Amino acid sequence: MPRFHRLTALLLGTGVLLSSAAQADFRMFPSSNLYPGYVADPRRPGFGVAVLGFPDPQIPDSGDRRVGLKLGGRFGLVRIHPAGDPESGWQVDIEAGFTGQFDIEHSLDNIGWDGTYGFLLSSSLSDRLSVQVGSKHISSHVGDEYAERTGRRRIGYTREEVVAGAAWLIANLGSNRWRTYGELGWGFKTKDEIGQERGRLQLGLEHEAPGSLSSRLGWYAALDLGAFEERNWQVDPTLQLGLLVPAGDRRWRVGIEVHDGSVPIGEFYRVDETWLTLGLWLAP
Repeated sequence: MPRFHRLTALLLGTGVLLSSAAQADFRMFPSSNLYPGYVADPRRPGFGVAVLGFPDPQIPDSGDRRVGLKLGGRFGLVRIHPAGDPESGWQVDIEAGFTGQFDIEHSLDNIGWDGTYGFLLSSSLSDRLSVQVGSKHISSHVGDEYAERTGRRRIGYTREEVVAGAAWLIANLGSNRWRTYGELGWGFKTKDEIGQERGRLQLGLEHEAPGSLSSRLGWYAALDLGAFEERNWQVDPTLQLGLLVPAGDRRWRVGIEVHDGSVPIGEFYRVDETWLTLGLWLAP
């Protein structure tokens, strides 16, 4: 078993033992999460589709219009919670997804994509504070059509890291909610030949106002700031703004996104691009 998965198993086991020390109930495959997803994180596994416009594309031989596709998400396996309090306790999650870009100006050729999976232990320590620890793996690829057309070959970008994060609900006033978060990642394996480094830092601020525009519509805004040691800690901001649209037990986000920084596909991690996006995403 890889080293970072052994550490994850240890963390998960510790959480189970801590929870079992007190009277607790178990829920298999919980439908909700104890730790929130980062709304504007361009690398977060999720489900959505967007049209991206680039005023000055920097990936060689790529067009200025692309389709961004996300498939996947975060899925609860088991929740251990105090009797009578199902929205607290500890939860074991898996995270998995596909994130790719397709070039509209070249027959929707796939430029590149990242496959992600993770094993996480999360807890809602109070009504305002949530935490998580675990491991994540990213494997990045160059699209076959793009490689054939341009001769670009895969550099073999992969990232295996342990993560620790905390999310704080700053305010919850009626339909207005403010939340901030921070996450640290530390890579177990690096490839010196392609310039990889270990550290990663992520910060964010989010605002939600569901039902504030009508009985069914609300609005939201989210800012994500990511920085990697391998990019000399350059800050890559992503801002998302749009509508919250409920659909049964789920909510969709319809909005625009502005990103200025690293391409969120590992094979192109040294490339900086600015884009404006119109997208539809399933709310985390």
